Amino acid sequence: MISAFLSYENALRITGRQTNKQPNMKRFLYLSILYFCLALVAAGCSKSAPAPVCHAAEVIGQDCETGWYILKLEKNSGGAESKGRYIGQLQGGYVTTDNLPEAYQKIGTKIALRLELNGAYGPTCMSASMMYLAVRVVDTCNGEAPDKN
Repeated sequence: MISAFLSYENALRITGRQTNKQPNMKRFLYLSILYFCLALVAAGCSKSAPAPVCHAAEVIGQDCETGWYILKLEKNSGGAESKGRYIGQLQGGYVTTDNLPEAYQKIGTKIALRLELNGAYGPTCMSASMMYLAVRVVDTCNGEAPDKN
């Protein structure tokens, strides 16, 4: 009967219960943090990865394993035209690839390609005097002037 003399809110305060009139700040804080994190993830995933620049290359010949081709990347002493663009780790020299498009597999063909490093696998050579860096052809550059880096 004591609670009959107290107001409903005082009775809830004494027992430790909350009324629906008071905002639940912890819940609001957790939901705010959750929405903020989701917004960050959505904003971060909306940007696309930079594409590698075009490299001028010449097909030198077949590597020691069937299906692998050696490419000579042309070097450029300047590099000012590619300032602010993604160049990657390929600066010039010889590389080998196994996914060269069939139209460009003729020895002496000069092409412009977008390349990336292939760290997963490479050619299996029994005896070779030179091992070349394995790359993947990402795309051919149609109508674009290659960056000779």
